[in-house]
Amino acid sequence: MFEDLDELARGLAENDISRRQAIRWAGYSVLGASLSSMGFAESAEALTRKARRRCRRKGGTPLEKGNCHCAYACDAPDVSMFHCQDSMACYCLKTAEGKGFCAFTTTACADPQTCTRSSDCSNQGWKCVNWCCENNPVSVCLPACGAEP
Repeated sequence: MFEDLDELARGLAENDISRRQAIRWAGYSVLGASLSSMGFAESAEALTRKARRRCRRKGGTPLEKGNCHCAYACDAPDVSMFHCQDSMACYCLKTAEGKGFCAFTTTACADPQTCTRSSDCSNQGWKCVNWCCENNPVSVCLPACGAEP
């Protein structure tokens, strides 16, 4: 209702609003900020039904959380449909924790570090993701796009 703090102060001074209302609104603001910092705001990014359907049609896995929302799956007909950040070596993949992750994939199958969760990855910023080496699904540690492999 009140756009900024000055307007609220003016409303209090002119008795347009009661102190009780002002304290209540301040409490709502603090509660809203607290809930959004605990991650409840992240769930508002849910994919639309149309986006989930489009992802499945490409052969991908729709994901609600992470930095990408349509992950490559081994049975997808064309891996190039899942590029991230306009890079030919960067793909949207599903982490072991079920989130979308833009991963740098050029070294994925050459010398794979297998894993079961992202905490198994020895390098900082790397995640445990589902990837296909010669059409065999395997969980490997991969770096984020733009990071040094």
